Amino acid sequence: MPANRGLFYTIHPVSRFLLGLALLSLATVVSVIGYGVLLVLLSALFLRFIDADWSRVIRTLSLLRWFVIPILILHACFSPGRFVFPGLPLPLTWEGVTQGIYLSVHLAAMFFAATALFLCLNRREWFKAILSLPVINRELAVYVVMIAPLRGSVGCMLQLLRQKWQLRKGWVEFPLILVSAFRSTLVLAAEHSRQIWLRWPVHPLLDDPLPVSSSLIVNLLCAIIGGFGVVMAWQI
Repeated sequence: MPANRGLFYTIHPVSRFLLGLALLSLATVVSVIGYGVLLVLLSALFLRFIDADWSRVIRTLSLLRWFVIPILILHACFSPGRFVFPGLPLPLTWEGVTQGIYLSVHLAAMFFAATALFLCLNRREWFKAILSLPVINRELAVYVVMIAPLRGSVGCMLQLLRQKWQLRKGWVEFPLILVSAFRSTLVLAAEHSRQIWLRWPVHPLLDDPLPVSSSLIVNLLCAIIGGFGVVMAWQI
């Protein structure tokens, strides 16, 4: 585990959660492009601090391009307004470009902030929070137990299907591969459910949480910053 990641998780989970919740709350209500860009940069730096690496930020940007580029093109070309190039046969409008940029920045801010929020708690802490929910915790326990084995088996299955499709390079067979992936996933889920039903763990699903080693001042400061961000988002 990187040093920064280990240092970050010594802060109390509630304080960490408030920090991530503040980012997501502000990203949800932001209505100015400049503030949205600022939140994207802040969330990216936050991810960099947690992971001590830029790889997750780069992967997030690589994934976002498939959403941002269509948003920009569709809004720029099909929104009514004043043409950017009146003398050319390009249906780009200033209003469409502005709206496309705003929606793209808003999406990027929410996506980065949501990623930061999910990283604020580790997997064990998220599971414990889910299992602590009233009324539905017993029903959710099965899904919590299934996540790890199902993720591993489905990931291997999808990797095999991807390699098979890359060898054939046939777009005609792509729908069939998708159908096969859905069917295989359902079969794996049913098998894992049966195994869990037959071998339900008698020991606690989660171990005791890691001790909080950060100082009280650091925990209070993070909680105050996170709480202030959430309140400020509600006031906007």
